[in-house]
Amino acid sequence: MSEHYDLIILGGGRASTLAIAAAKAGKKVALIERDRLGGACPNRGCVPSKLLIGFAEAARHVRHADRHFIDADFRGVDVERVFGSVNDWVDGVDSRYEGRVEKSGVILIRGEGRFVGPKKIEVAGRTLEGEDIVIATGSRPSPPPYADLPVWTSDDLFPLKGTPPKSLLVIGSGFIGTEMAAFFAGIGVETRIFARGQKLLGRADGDIEAVFAKEFSREVKTHMGASLVNLSHDGQGFTATFKVGDGEEVYQAERVLFAIGRKANSECLDLEKTGLVANPRGFVPVNDSLETSVPGIYAVGDINGRYMLQHAASYEVQYLREKLLKGGEGPIDERHIAHAVFTHPEVASVGHTEEELVAKEIPYVSVVSDWLASARAMSTRVDYPRTKLLVSPDDYSILGCHLIGPEASTVLHQVLMLMHLKNDVRELLEVIYIHPALNELFLPAAVEAVGKVRAAVSLR
Repeated sequence: MSEHYDLIILGGGRASTLAIAAAKAGKKVALIERDRLGGACPNRGCVPSKLLIGFAEAARHVRHADRHFIDADFRGVDVERVFGSVNDWVDGVDSRYEGRVEKSGVILIRGEGRFVGPKKIEVAGRTLEGEDIVIATGSRPSPPPYADLPVWTSDDLFPLKGTPPKSLLVIGSGFIGTEMAAFFAGIGVETRIFARGQKLLGRADGDIEAVFAKEFSREVKTHMGASLVNLSHDGQGFTATFKVGDGEEVYQAERVLFAIGRKANSECLDLEKTGLVANPRGFVPVNDSLETSVPGIYAVGDINGRYMLQHAASYEVQYLREKLLKGGEGPIDERHIAHAVFTHPEVASVGHTEEELVAKEIPYVSVVSDWLASARAMSTRVDYPRTKLLVSPDDYSILGCHLIGPEASTVLHQVLMLMHLKNDVRELLEVIYIHPALNELFLPAAVEAVGKVRAAVSLR
């Protein structure tokens, strides 16, 4: 016999907040989770990784204290205590979420849910039917090659079992690979990173990526155009052989971390039983109202493959909350989804890269500016920070903004707010900046961008 619910949510990550809100609004709600509540972000991703990165940043400040004419003695890092403190935080995530979920009146069901008919789900020996169903099962690391060996993915780092390594090979140079490589190198682990292509952060704007690669490589030994052709483990450590150009290079390390992308958690859902079809990469397509092809079934977060960012998932969940509980209408507005890479150096971006604008034949003017207008930036005593603005010569709108430098992810929010409210680069000239805050870095970039737009207009 089926149990009937107003709302069923498959996946207890960010969408658990929708379950709680719906239950508080008087809906009968079921939340299904096969693993730990909270999802990847607090358990195996964003939060624990940034907690780790904080330790690396502290170590880095000590090691580079001479930059500020300070004679500091760096004696190393108690790596086991570092991981122990992060493990302790991760250990409490599930119970904290469970308390909030159950207190709200949500029916929490632990187990793997799968569709057995249109809008009908079977889980833990129970059959549930819902008026609305939200698929929020997220993603996981792409299966690594040589999985029969004790290789790591990001899922193996939180909580970390065993002793932290003294040497590490990181294969993959995206967000996760560069963040974890910077962390391990920052705490003194001998770290190498291998990229198949000729760029780190392959989707980053070219000018910013070039600066990033130069600075990142000061701490992490970087290998470009490297393809893994063999990996072995002798019980103590790994030997990896890479094809580089016309030759081969061999490296050894205690541990190997694969960071080669993420895979949608959809194959266990039996989507075909309800009429849904995942795309070739396993993601569940949705329209601009987050609706799947089956009325009453929605997909949010990583599983829909739109952005695969925690803040995008949160925004999508909030959109569904307004739509399902308050009668909200209209499409979701995800025009200005930004991202940051919390590695060293830090990178933050919103909008198009220059390469994308060229490919799409969108007119633009480009400005690359240093941060020397800000005394606060100068006080960091690093000279690499850059701002890149891409601006439309037609209406002064910001098409893209890319930052590299300390606190880039924080500073970018000034441009995010501008793009959301009134996207006109001239507004950056009207701001009365706190002197000498980091945000002053936008002023010279905006002045140059406005000048270039005016010059472009005058030539028409």
